[in-house]
Amino acid sequence: MRDRLIRIASLLIILLFITSNSYCIDTEKIITIGGEKNYPPFEYLDSDGEYRGFNVDLMKALALEMGVEIKLVPMDWVDAHVSLQNGSIDAIQGMNYNDTRLAMYDFSNEYLKNSLVCFVRKDESQILGVDSLKERRVAVQRSDFAAYALADRGEIEVVFFSDLDIAFEKLIKNEVDAVVGNKLTGLYILQKNRSIDSIKIVGNDISFTSYGMAFKKGNKEVMNDFNQGLENLKKKGTYYNIYEKWFGKEIKPAWKDLLNILYALSLIIFIAILINLFFIRINSILKKEVEMRTVDLKIVNDELKQNQQIIKESDKYKEQILNGIGNGLITFDKNGVITTLNKSCENLLNINSEEFIGMRYDEVGLENYINVDHLRECLKFEKQFSFQEKRYYKDNKENILSYILKPLFDLNNENIGAVITFNDITEISMLRKRLAENDKMNSLGTLISRMSHEIRNPLTSIKAYIDLLPIKYDNVEFRKKITTEIPTEIERLNGLLTDLIDYSKPKKLKKENFDIVQLVNQIINIFASEIESKGIDINYLDKSQKFLYADMQQIKQIIINILRNSIDAIKGDGVIRIDMEDTQEEIILSILDNGRGIADDDFNNIFDPFFTTKDNGTGLGLAICYQYAKENNANINIDSKYGEWTKVELIFMKS
Repeated sequence: MRDRLIRIASLLIILLFITSNSYCIDTEKIITIGGEKNYPPFEYLDSDGEYRGFNVDLMKALALEMGVEIKLVPMDWVDAHVSLQNGSIDAIQGMNYNDTRLAMYDFSNEYLKNSLVCFVRKDESQILGVDSLKERRVAVQRSDFAAYALADRGEIEVVFFSDLDIAFEKLIKNEVDAVVGNKLTGLYILQKNRSIDSIKIVGNDISFTSYGMAFKKGNKEVMNDFNQGLENLKKKGTYYNIYEKWFGKEIKPAWKDLLNILYALSLIIFIAILINLFFIRINSILKKEVEMRTVDLKIVNDELKQNQQIIKESDKYKEQILNGIGNGLITFDKNGVITTLNKSCENLLNINSEEFIGMRYDEVGLENYINVDHLRECLKFEKQFSFQEKRYYKDNKENILSYILKPLFDLNNENIGAVITFNDITEISMLRKRLAENDKMNSLGTLISRMSHEIRNPLTSIKAYIDLLPIKYDNVEFRKKITTEIPTEIERLNGLLTDLIDYSKPKKLKKENFDIVQLVNQIINIFASEIESKGIDINYLDKSQKFLYADMQQIKQIIINILRNSIDAIKGDGVIRIDMEDTQEEIILSILDNGRGIADDDFNNIFDPFFTTKDNGTGLGLAICYQYAKENNANINIDSKYGEWTKVELIFMKS
C-alpha cells in the first residue's frame, strides 16, 4: 500500500510539472476520444461514476504534453467502433491490433504489448502452463480473446465469467483449476484485491498482441501528433510512472525465479572455473617467468661482477691519469669537503692526501695556498677564477702558485662542487720578470728614439724662427708669423710631455661602482655636435643599467680615445655602431665604424707609444688606453679590414 501511495504521489508531481512546462492548451481544438466503459485497469467507470484507468491517465498526460483539449467518452466496445467509423469520435484510446484491424484503422505506435497468461493457485504443482490445461476447468472473461485461444487447443472445459474478478474468486475457492486472461488486467485485479500472494503465473505468455490508439483511416496528422506526444512522455518518464501506478511490478512465474537461480549458480560456477583456469595459467606463466628471471639474474649478476671489475679498473686508470698530471688537482663537494687530491698536489704542497680527503677546506690550512674567498664564491655562486696567483712558503723559501678555480657539474648540469688546478710558477715568474726587464729596456730605447723625433720637430721650427729673428725682425709678416707659430709648437711640446707623463707615471686607482651605459651616453653627448656636423649616424639603443666596478675616469678616457679614433677615421658620411653585452662573467663594449680601417703593416704597432698614422697625432692615445685597461682588469681587442671597417672590443671582467 505504501509503495502504491508513493507511485501515485510521484505521478501527481510529474503531472503538475508537465502542467507548468507544457504548451498553453489550445481550447479551440478539442479531440474526442472514445473508450470502453468496463475494461479495468485500462478504462472503467468507478463506483462514483468517474472515468478512470491506465488509458484515461495516459490520455490526460498526452493532452497536457501536446497542448490540446481532449474529451474522453466512455461507451460500449461496439459503440466505440461504430463512432470511430462514422466520425463521431477522433480516436479510440486503446485497442489490440492485428491484420484485420490494421485494414480498418490507422494505429499509433505501440505503447503496450498484451498477452494471455495462465493463473493458478500458489499451491498448484501439476499445471505448468497453458499446455498443461487438458481436461481442466479453465475460467475466462466473456469478452476476452482467451476463449478463442483455448478453443484451438481442445479438450479444455472453458467456464465464462463477466469479468476476471469473479474468475479469480472461483479459482481461490477451488471451483476452477485455472484462469486464462489478459496479463496486465489480471495483475491489476490481483493487486487491487490483495490476492497477489494466493495466485501465481505459470508457463509462458501466449497470443502476444500490440496495443495502441486507433484512428480513422487517413487521419495521419492527428496520429503523428499523438506519436510524438507518446515519445516525449516516455523520454520524461511520465509514461512509466503511469504504467507502474496501474499495473505494478510484473509477477514472475515461480519457474522463472528457479531458472534465474540456476542461471546465477551456473554463472558463478563458470566464473569460478575461469578464475581457477586463470590462476593456473598465471601460476604457469609465473613459474616460467621466475625461471627466466633466475637465469636473467644470474646473467645480470655475472655482468655486474664484470662491470664492478671494469669500474675498479676504470677508477684505477682514472687515478693513474690524475696522478700523472703535472699540475696539482683538488676537487670539493658542495659543502667544501675535499673529495680528490692527486700526487702532484701532494708533491707541490708537501702534504698527505689521506689527511686532507674528507676534510673541509677551512680545516686543513688551504688559505696558505689559495684565496679561500674565491673558493667560497665558486661553491656558492658558481663563479670561476682564472690564472690567480698566490705566494706561499715551502722549505723557508717564497714560491708563487698559479691556480684556476671552476665550479664542477654532473651529467645533468647540476652543480656538485668545485675543482682547482694549480702549479708552481716560481721559476716562470722569475724568467718572466727578466724578460719584462729586457722588454722594458728595448721599449725604452724605442720610446726615447720616437720621443726625440717627436720633440725634435717643434724644436727645429722654433730654432729656425729664432735664427731668422735678427735678420727679419723688422718684417711685419715675419713677426706676425713667429708670434702665432712658436706658441703653437710650444703647446704641441707641452701636450706631448703631458701625454707622456700620463703614460709613464702610474696614478692611484679610484675604483667605484658606476653605470657604464649612462657613461657611454654622456660621452656620445660630448661628440654630438661634431658627429652631426660630419653627417655620421651613431647607433646605440641600450637603455638598461649595467654596473661596473672600476676607475670611472680612466674608463671614460679609454672610450673617448676609441670614439675619437672612429670619428677621425670616417671621411664624410658614415656609421658608428655601439653595442654592449652583459654576461655572467663580463661586460663587452664594442665600437664598430665604417672608416678607413687599419693597414696590415700597421696592425702590430697600434699600441706602441708614439706610433700614429694621423697627421697631428702623438701616438700615445691607444697606448694609454691599453695601460688603463690593464689597470682595470680589462682587455682590448681590435679587428679591422683596411679601407672598410674597424671594430674595437672592451672586455671588462666582473670579478
